[in-house]
Amino acid sequence: MDQRGESGPARPPRGVMPYYLAVEVTAVALLLVAVPATKPAPRDWLFFAVLLGSALVQAELSAKAERMRRFLSRNPHVSVTSVWLFAAALSVPVGLAALLAMLVYTHLWARTAGGVPGVRLYRATCSAATHVVTVFAAGTVAAVGGPVAAGVAFVLVNTVLVMIGFKLHEPGRPILAFAGSVAENLLDLATLCLGAAAAALLPVRPWLVPLLVLPVVLLHRGELGRRLEVQVHDPKTGLLAIAEWRSRAEAELGRATRTGADCGFLMLDLDHFKHVNDTHGHLAGDDVLRAVAEAVRGEVRVYDSVGRFGGEEFVVLLPGIGRGHSVAVAERIRDAVAKLVVVAGGTRIDGLSVSIGVAVHPAAGPAVDDVLGAADKAVYAAKNAGRDRVCVSR
Repeated sequence: MDQRGESGPARPPRGVMPYYLAVEVTAVALLLVAVPATKPAPRDWLFFAVLLGSALVQAELSAKAERMRRFLSRNPHVSVTSVWLFAAALSVPVGLAALLAMLVYTHLWARTAGGVPGVRLYRATCSAATHVVTVFAAGTVAAVGGPVAAGVAFVLVNTVLVMIGFKLHEPGRPILAFAGSVAENLLDLATLCLGAAAAALLPVRPWLVPLLVLPVVLLHRGELGRRLEVQVHDPKTGLLAIAEWRSRAEAELGRATRTGADCGFLMLDLDHFKHVNDTHGHLAGDDVLRAVAEAVRGEVRVYDSVGRFGGEEFVVLLPGIGRGHSVAVAERIRDAVAKLVVVAGGTRIDGLSVSIGVAVHPAAGPAVDDVLGAADKAVYAAKNAGRDRVCVSR
């Protein structure tokens, strides 16, 4: 994992720079001690050259995807360069392995990290230093404990160093929030497995190691695809994020304009949601939002688009449906929400209700914002009329 150099204040929070400096001084000291003390054999140089060349080629092929992943990442950024670094820790003297880490990260900064808007050099430098320390630890353990112990050391040292750095940057977040998702940790494990495979090939078929470059590139791009998928959906409810929902709505209105078909819009506002949060807590409130999202999805067609507008508001796009059918769908949703019983932390939450505004294209206007504005006014009318009801825009 890396200390991702995301945009933010140019001056880091207090305590960050002393920590980064300590990691960097440690890395430099290890390089100054280990590299001159290393007495590489010709075959060690061969392994070093194969791994360095493979790492550079993979970085070049993955440069665009790497920039996108860094831009999208919020938690520690999983770096697929671990494939080559872990292979080096297992197969070459520790001094050469640490040198490889420094060279790979220098190239990575030049080709990818520097292309991300707002990236901070001090964080990229700490990422390089972190991997030098990590590789040194894994290589030292590998010499006495074998590849499995080295893998454990690689993961533990890297994870602890990165989590401390992120915690110093964002002290308000729980420390475990920086451990990464299940998918991210599986990616981390996959890179170590490929690294072990590369290390196993080096002594017997070193020319086969570059064949791992393509699988690593595809793994990298697959992870980017997963991140982009996350951007499409609201992480809390699984519904479409508003930007994706709006994109689909604009496309649908374009088709409706060409064909002359109607298109229904629903805007939903969960009644008294603040009371739920204040009474049961925000985690229970999240459970309620997820339950309402499922209730809404259960009352619409597969090809209808349901999005989270923000907070406790939802939007539904109903292609090919006019006023009467849109109202019928809205009433089904209102009834489904009223029947919900959400159990959160042993607490039963019921008595939920939702106010729904209905608007139809083209009657409500030609553009998405026109129809959404009309539906929003209808929601306010439902609220003012006593909530738990459906109102239609005029």
